Amino acid sequence: MKSAGRNLSERERALWTWVNVVDLDGYLQEVYEYYVGKGLYCIALRRILNLLTSGFVIVFSTFLFSCIDYSKFPSDGHGALSEVIVPHCSSRWSVPHIALTWVLGIVFVWRLLVFALSTRKLIEMKAFYKHLLDVPNSDIQTIPWSEVVKRIGQIRDDNPTTSLKDPDGAESVNIGDHIKLDAHDVANRILRQENYLTALFNKDLLDLYVRIPLPKQAAGLLPGRLIQYDSEEDRFYLCFGRNNLTRALEWNLRFCLLGYFFDDRRHVRKEFIRGRNRGEAILKLRNRFIFMGILNAIFAPFIVLYLLMYSFFRYFEEYHKNPSSIGSRQYTPYARWKFREFNELPHLFERRLDESYEPAKEYIDQFPKAITALIMRFVAFIAGAFAAVLLLLSVVDPVFLHFEISQDRTVLFYLGLFTSVLAVSRGMIPQDTKVFSPEELITEVVAHTHYLPDEWSDKLHSQAVHAEFSKLFEMKLSNFLQELISVLLTPFILILSLPRSAAAIVDFFREFTVHVDGIGYVCSFAVFDFKRQGKLPELPSKDEDARKSLFNRNRKMEKSFLHFKITNPAWQPSDPGASLFLSKVAESGTMRRGARRPDSDANEKVPRSPPSEEQQLRDRSNIYERALQRSIMLRSGNKQVPSSSPTTLRGVGRPPGSSRSTYLATMKEAEDGLEEADEEDGWETKMIKRKGPGLEYSQEEPDRRDHGVLDMLQDVIRR
Repeated sequence: MKSAGRNLSERERALWTWVNVVDLDGYLQEVYEYYVGKGLYCIALRRILNLLTSGFVIVFSTFLFSCIDYSKFPSDGHGALSEVIVPHCSSRWSVPHIALTWVLGIVFVWRLLVFALSTRKLIEMKAFYKHLLDVPNSDIQTIPWSEVVKRIGQIRDDNPTTSLKDPDGAESVNIGDHIKLDAHDVANRILRQENYLTALFNKDLLDLYVRIPLPKQAAGLLPGRLIQYDSEEDRFYLCFGRNNLTRALEWNLRFCLLGYFFDDRRHVRKEFIRGRNRGEAILKLRNRFIFMGILNAIFAPFIVLYLLMYSFFRYFEEYHKNPSSIGSRQYTPYARWKFREFNELPHLFERRLDESYEPAKEYIDQFPKAITALIMRFVAFIAGAFAAVLLLLSVVDPVFLHFEISQDRTVLFYLGLFTSVLAVSRGMIPQDTKVFSPEELITEVVAHTHYLPDEWSDKLHSQAVHAEFSKLFEMKLSNFLQELISVLLTPFILILSLPRSAAAIVDFFREFTVHVDGIGYVCSFAVFDFKRQGKLPELPSKDEDARKSLFNRNRKMEKSFLHFKITNPAWQPSDPGASLFLSKVAESGTMRRGARRPDSDANEKVPRSPPSEEQQLRDRSNIYERALQRSIMLRSGNKQVPSSSPTTLRGVGRPPGSSRSTYLATMKEAEDGLEEADEEDGWETKMIKRKGPGLEYSQEEPDRRDHGVLDMLQDVIRR
């Protein structure tokens, strides 16, 4: 087969490669990574610079710690580098130093080989984009991903023999209409593994507590809330940290779970779907966690040293240039997985989070910090006074910069110290001119993150919600310290905590895996199967726990479905209930728009041309997005969401190429469309009980109020 691809032009070779693709999942993953990486040259340059960065950290750290005799540094500051360099320093290395150097060197060589082997695939991908997708390398940074998917689907239609083997078997499948490649299919293939991880975090099946064994005598000396007793093992544990997810632990989770439940082609292994040998599967998963925990414990010292050196070189320039950035915040890894939606590609997820950073920072700073502000104002005043005096004297007499205030510490040192303290303290003083509106800001954050636990409802103004959100949106310095500490705590989580979740994880993969023709086994939530997941199945009351276990939390699937439709307006869902609901919302909005101006259109001298297909898709996308935002707002306790409010504008976002007036009109139309759908169909909600006055309705009284698109969606499916 390889010889068939020789003596061909670049276009013919690219087409030959596409037609002979066997692992379509892996190929689409490479297509997406090439798109996100911004083309051949950006990807190659980024990988080369990453290799050089790793090599520099290894070599420079070795030079600083082993090849310089710091005791020979002259006290007067005069001397040469050659006087303090240790000759033949490698001969004096200790055994741990030699071991660390060898480990880092092997990792560097391995990464170098991986880069060399991946170069050929990058060249092939460049030809695929250029000749088959008609996307030159210069346009890869500007073309939207939806257009790339559209062109891939056209190529699949023109060459239907691509990857005809069933992804989960060796038999060939028949060519038919079900073998398609639309936006939903592409997302399911690319995110086949990530969708399972998203569901695991959504259902809180992973035990991420830190458990450290304690003797019985020590258990009585610590607070009771930190002590956990295991009756089966007759052992006490120091238990803390509910959401101890860090980058290191996330990597271990990927290795333990994805490498165990999926094969080399990223498909779920059949033995886990059939449910045979459940006990053996659980035991193997537990042993896998324990083995990785032991491995992490062995390499923990080396990882800590590398992280310290790498972080020092990376962040020193940033904090030296802008000391106040030390108080900046970012979402924790746990928060990112809680915010992540099914079939949401990483670049769209990052864009959604980026839009939430500004209101999230304003929300954190909104809450009163009277004590902190008073202390920081005092610190800023003292530091500013010292810095001003030293700076003034240095301007009068430049020689004063070398004057020693303390032993071996000159004016220049203290001037830098006081200015840094001044910048940090000023950054922690809130602005007095800000209007206190935490509820509006957190609502705007929720509109972007789509994360609103039931516990937050009607409490968005409270300090409790602020404390919970602060755990999801922590300071960068705190996240960095947690990453360092997690290197030491990860072995405890892998050995003592995660094995407790093995049974639930194995059962989850068996119960929430479905087969889709032409795609293979995927997570049932990612299929957007509302018949299976959109409502609780009818089971006896004694099986209430079983009913709840089949349901996704916080309506993650429904939100994911609506957001996926927003980002892919041309995609049409296959679920009848979902299609019916979307059609009613869109048609109601269109009818309302026509009824709003019955006379103006008739009196126009020039007939109005019908909207283009692209404009219709954009209008529908806006309607669905407004529906999603409206549902989120209503669940947060806001009964009305003005279309012209700042929250609506910033929470939804104006589509590219549309004016502000058009955008406001579209949002108003979306709201009217939802109200029209309510009036036409008379949505009923049976026995809904919510906190707050006026939000409890009985079965005898039909509920004509709008509880949001998600509640209406469930009613559509029930019918």
